[in-house]
Amino acid sequence: MTTLRATLRLQVHKDFTLYDACEHIDYYKELGISHLYLSPLFEARPGSSHGYDTIDYSRISQERGGDAGLLQLSKAAHARGIGLILDIVPNHMAVGADNRWWQDVLTWGRSSRYAPFFDIDWSETRHRPGNTILLPFLDRPYGEALKDGLLILYYDAEKDSFSIRHYEHSFPICPEHLSLDTKNNCGPEELHNSTQNILDFYNIPSKEQIERLHTLLEKQCYRLAWWRVADETINWRRFFNITDLIALNIDKDFVFDAVHAYALTLYEHGVIDGFRVDHVDGLALPGHYCQHLRQEMQQRNAFRPSLSPEEPILFVEKILADGEKLPSAWQVTGTTGYDFLEEVSLLLHDDSGEDCLTALWAETAPDWSGYEAESQSARIEVAETLLSGATDNFIATVYCLTRQDITLRDFTERDVRLLITTLLSLLHMYRTYSADNLNQTGYLSPISGNQTIFLEHAYEQLTKKMPIRLSPLLNWIREKLAGKYNDHEIVRSFEHLSAPLAAKAIEDTVFYRYGRLLSRNDVGTDPAHFSMSSAQFHQAMRARRKHYPDSMLATATHDHKRGEDARARLAVLSSCSSEWSEVVATWSTINAPLKGQYGPDKIDELILYQTLIGAWPLEQISPSFSFKERVSAWQIKAIREAKRHGSWADPDENYETDCLKFIEKIFQHEPFLIEFNLFFQKIAPAGALNGLTQTLLRFTVPGVPDTYQGTEWWDFSLVDPDNRKAVDYKARSKALLGKKPFWQAAKRWENGHIKQILIQKILEIRGLWPSLFAEGDYSSITVEANFAKSLVSFVRHTTTEKILILAPKHGFLLNPDSIDLNTLDFLQSGRKIIEKTEYTWKSILWENVCIRRSGEVTIPPSCRYFPVDILVPDFDET
Repeated sequence: MTTLRATLRLQVHKDFTLYDACEHIDYYKELGISHLYLSPLFEARPGSSHGYDTIDYSRISQERGGDAGLLQLSKAAHARGIGLILDIVPNHMAVGADNRWWQDVLTWGRSSRYAPFFDIDWSETRHRPGNTILLPFLDRPYGEALKDGLLILYYDAEKDSFSIRHYEHSFPICPEHLSLDTKNNCGPEELHNSTQNILDFYNIPSKEQIERLHTLLEKQCYRLAWWRVADETINWRRFFNITDLIALNIDKDFVFDAVHAYALTLYEHGVIDGFRVDHVDGLALPGHYCQHLRQEMQQRNAFRPSLSPEEPILFVEKILADGEKLPSAWQVTGTTGYDFLEEVSLLLHDDSGEDCLTALWAETAPDWSGYEAESQSARIEVAETLLSGATDNFIATVYCLTRQDITLRDFTERDVRLLITTLLSLLHMYRTYSADNLNQTGYLSPISGNQTIFLEHAYEQLTKKMPIRLSPLLNWIREKLAGKYNDHEIVRSFEHLSAPLAAKAIEDTVFYRYGRLLSRNDVGTDPAHFSMSSAQFHQAMRARRKHYPDSMLATATHDHKRGEDARARLAVLSSCSSEWSEVVATWSTINAPLKGQYGPDKIDELILYQTLIGAWPLEQISPSFSFKERVSAWQIKAIREAKRHGSWADPDENYETDCLKFIEKIFQHEPFLIEFNLFFQKIAPAGALNGLTQTLLRFTVPGVPDTYQGTEWWDFSLVDPDNRKAVDYKARSKALLGKKPFWQAAKRWENGHIKQILIQKILEIRGLWPSLFAEGDYSSITVEANFAKSLVSFVRHTTTEKILILAPKHGFLLNPDSIDLNTLDFLQSGRKIIEKTEYTWKSILWENVCIRRSGEVTIPPSCRYFPVDILVPDFDET
């Protein structure tokens, strides 16, 4: 098996298939990648660009290349020493006519063999009779859809089945019900023998036809409804609030086997070499799931062809809160790297700019009550809107239990709601794992990490906020959720609610409302924290090496809010916060006449300016048409996610139109473009330096560096779908084959080739000395006081190998008026940088540059010292 060294994430779809990936396999090899990390490949909804809407786990998507395409890629990759890691989706499937499991459940209801596969509440409610699935897919209220002739009976000759069609949706009709509908001119025998008569009976417009069709639909195991009722009345668990993705009961062994059978067969046969588990927090029992999957992989290791019995590669998509630990009992290789994205982001931010940026935000958003308070409010808001159905059901269940307890029955449902919603708002992580600690007989050995600490902290805060009279109820809820009463369903329901609530309230709401500095608003980050010292970063890296040395290191993903180099550039604003405040005021004054009657308001204007700074293409003074389209698409998404001026369900067309017109106008407004470019050109080099530092650290600290497709060059992308655009691999391959030295590429840093060369250089070293990075110690270097704020340095070492890393931070402070990547004028010749060195350190990136025992930098006449560097000991001289 190829040793896990560095991964490259590929988005595979109909426009970039497995065969396309084969065409570029030599490029991936030349770059130094050890494993390709593939987006979901199993059969998904037709036209899916991401693959997370699986409809069949038993075959590879034909649009993506099918089994033949995967086998060809596997053969080509393995021949070059490259492994394959497959992204799998055990939490949910797509609903619809293409999903045979789902269609069978709609046809036969609870009697379907697939009914237990899905997380459906079959109990009776005020919204529908029992044993009925609510299907909120109609474009208007049910009665109107009937009267308007938008529900049509359709016959599929190939499948010999009837269904109801509504635009692109198709809902099966149980064959047992058609024979019972005999009226008017159509007798039973005629209906049975004539398909056309049956269709006419239900489709020819008339008052009787509407009644007949309604009667037929009332007999089905589902109830059709308007899409707007989904959030409140839906009775099956979704992926977040996406109504066309239904949750699976993957904790049931027979469901696990059905979902993973083919994936594990591919692993056993050596076609793929590991898995990445999507959204592990969505599972009922994440810990048991991971243990189960790992055990299945280990059992198949003995049968894998010509492969050494190494530990299974098993990554999980898991967002860790500040201070949260990934449970070791899960027995996974590590996370997909959001935690490193947060750590390196904090390192690149200059704490000296926090107060000024906070003041600017306070002036822009005077009603802002603070990040913590706003986050709590957003959680409550989402609980009562987007996830109101799940929230209401959980509260109703808890309230029902209190009514059965004589010490609690006098507490009202309103009391229960107050405690539950407030508790949810005070949680600082996605979820706890109490359900993992329970089985039918009581407690298992603890499988969770330290998530319980966060829940206890939330209880402490809640106790201070609630009236004393509610203490008995709060204590009872506390014991219930801790599993004291061995009530599995209550614990699971709470954990199923808290995870999507955190995602929708924070990532998809607050991150679009909070505009202090957008580089701190991304998946996996906590904007309440602004920066991190070098010492804190070193401590985090040492902990990483100790606990999860093979965890992924990511700074860009298919889910990020803005590209890794866009965030790196925005981080520069923390070092020039006063000047940023001034230019924002200038731009706002210049553009004030361009605003419309409805918008944008000051908050969205500030967020727009930051978005432009982060995403603005290098070597471009005026925005191109494609760039304007990208920013406009981002603007609509940002407005609707923020939910301050409309939402996806109820957009504010007037406000959105004015915001789009504002973008169009400022892109043609010469006074603004002149001022904007003056500031942009001043910070862009420092932003590029941040990007290189981010890359250097990702590939040298403990862990497995992951590169998201195309980000070998500068990544100034915006939120999806912008971050999933096509990659020009031919151009990247041509640049890489040019074999240009790093110092020469630095002279044309704008094209991004310098970043690609840096990646290749480090991966070349990792290939030559794999044990140095896989097993080597991590020791921080004490930096001379003058550079303590602007340089981070450490050594990776074994008993026989050493590498010294020099990485700048806050480069704008070094000389903000003369930073120029073309002349590499960042540090002056001869300065003492490092207090103690054991060797003469020779540069890998720069010709003849070295640091001698004295701690001085020696610089060749041809170039000045550039502080992004990798140095190795010159053993001949020592």
